[in-house]
Amino acid sequence: MKDKNKILILPDFIANQIAAGEVVQRPESVVKELVENALDAGATEVAVVVKMSGKQLIHVVDNGCGIDKDDLELSIKRHATSKLITAEDLEEIRTYGFRGEALASIASIALLEIRSKLKDAEHGWKLVAEPMKKEIISPISMDSGTQVFVKNLFYNVPARRKFLKSDLTEFRYISDTMIKFAIIRPDIRFTFYDNENLIFDVLASDPVKRIENILGKNISSSLIPVDYSTDTLKISGFVGEPLIAKQSKSGQYLFLNRRSIISKSLSYAIFSAFEHLLEKKSHPFYVLNIILDPKQVDVNVHPQKHEVKFEDEKYIYNALTKAVGQALQSSNLVPEIALNYQEIQSPFTKMNDEDKFVVVNKMTGEVISTERNYQEQRGQSTTSPNFQRSRDYSSNSSENKNFEISAFDFLFNKKKSENQQEEALTKGEFEKPVQMYWQVHRKYICTQTDKGFIVVDQHAAHERILYEKALKAMNKEYSYSQDLMFPIEVELDSSKRLLVKELEKDLVNLGFVFDEKVNGKISIKAVPLDVVSGSESESFKEIVEQYEEESRLRDSTTRDNLAASFSCKAAIKTGKYLTGEEMKKLIDELFNCSMPYVCPHGRPVIIEFTIPELDRRFGRML
Repeated sequence: MKDKNKILILPDFIANQIAAGEVVQRPESVVKELVENALDAGATEVAVVVKMSGKQLIHVVDNGCGIDKDDLELSIKRHATSKLITAEDLEEIRTYGFRGEALASIASIALLEIRSKLKDAEHGWKLVAEPMKKEIISPISMDSGTQVFVKNLFYNVPARRKFLKSDLTEFRYISDTMIKFAIIRPDIRFTFYDNENLIFDVLASDPVKRIENILGKNISSSLIPVDYSTDTLKISGFVGEPLIAKQSKSGQYLFLNRRSIISKSLSYAIFSAFEHLLEKKSHPFYVLNIILDPKQVDVNVHPQKHEVKFEDEKYIYNALTKAVGQALQSSNLVPEIALNYQEIQSPFTKMNDEDKFVVVNKMTGEVISTERNYQEQRGQSTTSPNFQRSRDYSSNSSENKNFEISAFDFLFNKKKSENQQEEALTKGEFEKPVQMYWQVHRKYICTQTDKGFIVVDQHAAHERILYEKALKAMNKEYSYSQDLMFPIEVELDSSKRLLVKELEKDLVNLGFVFDEKVNGKISIKAVPLDVVSGSESESFKEIVEQYEEESRLRDSTTRDNLAASFSCKAAIKTGKYLTGEEMKKLIDELFNCSMPYVCPHGRPVIIEFTIPELDRRFGRML
């Protein structure tokens, strides 16, 4: 007798739960799917309310076309969709949703209620669905449109619920998604609540006004429009001026046919146009929408629909780089230069004038009357400004003599001959050398040690010092705050304000004293001692942004990541000139640290060169 089949077809309920693992990864996934459904239904107003960061309740209301009773019953069946009919439709997707998996997946892991009414119908219909139970449909009196309630997400899948992040972290994911919808669809009114707190309510407006309402005036006032077209695509939107570039990628919004996408390749294409305009590790701000024939792109790569495949990605890459480059050129940020190389090297030409010649500068039209003047001008013109000497270091220069002595003393501090040194040591005498400090390219500090000399990275050293100070301050070991004469207001988007709330206790211990204003701005009344005067607002914003980046990259505690963020942003930068006294203070404070040899991110702070190593390199040792 044949045994029962080992391969079985899974029940719909189990199949839906498996599908939910990809479609619904966290509360943000539910918000995204439901808002996309609302937009596909032609809604001009969408409201979203979440409680406990979507774990307890997600409520989405729209004024779209609505759903009739028969379609409502089918809507929670797997692979039920109104957006695809034929196989050809899959090759030309023009809607946000199309897979027919979202509502079925949600219904398998939460309590789902859908209320909907057609515009001309007498009443609407309500569907209530619970896992492992038959759905119930009943009439209801309501306005036209659709309302969806998702309650107790993952209540029947405790393993999934256990791996969700904190409420504030999960809410930030939801907030980021709502910001993306609001930015790319300025024609839609979006209202967004967290419990009873209004996060934003933005009316339909033009794109710049929408960006101002969502991200703040400091962003909207620094935008450069992008408008680029070819026969097959159009790229529109904005890039930010270099001054609003961030250390994190939080200000980058890339869309394809108004769908938010993630593409490292295309992000780099945009970055490459900014390459020589940004500081190291800075990332440009942009809101860009690529309008492309749906037949030339496949959005059916992953259930989340963030990743897409292009028919010709290299073409899109080059088009993006060119579009951003042209926008920067139009704002005179990237000059378009097409000069003759020979003219750059020597812009002078000779013109005969009876029995003598006249020299003319072709670039300026200036006439030089004598050959001697021509030689002088030519000599001046071919001298590179990068190599002009600001000091006289000739052999007769007293400055040069001092320079040579100090350089020698700096490395070896030998004011006596080796024989004299040995004689002094045998007598038990030792002259303590004068400690000297030398700044190299305003980046590194060199100083002598007993064994040779060390090279210190000034930024990394200050990072380490501030990092340990910040940890002590947050552990309440000492006060690290200075009051401001006048409060300073800082404008943050909703996601950053939530992050500030999450970090409030540690930020206060660190030295920041602030409160939230009615208009959503943060009013700062005190800052840590090491925050440079005049940079309080930018420092606060940068520390919050850097914390967001640190928390993704470093598997550490909140305080540790916050201390690392503060130290990174408040530390002296490469290129800052330091006096001898400042260098001495920095080195002294560094060696008072518990771990002076590495910065908070694990990079070396000190490199030591010993005398034996130098002797070996110079061939003085066998």
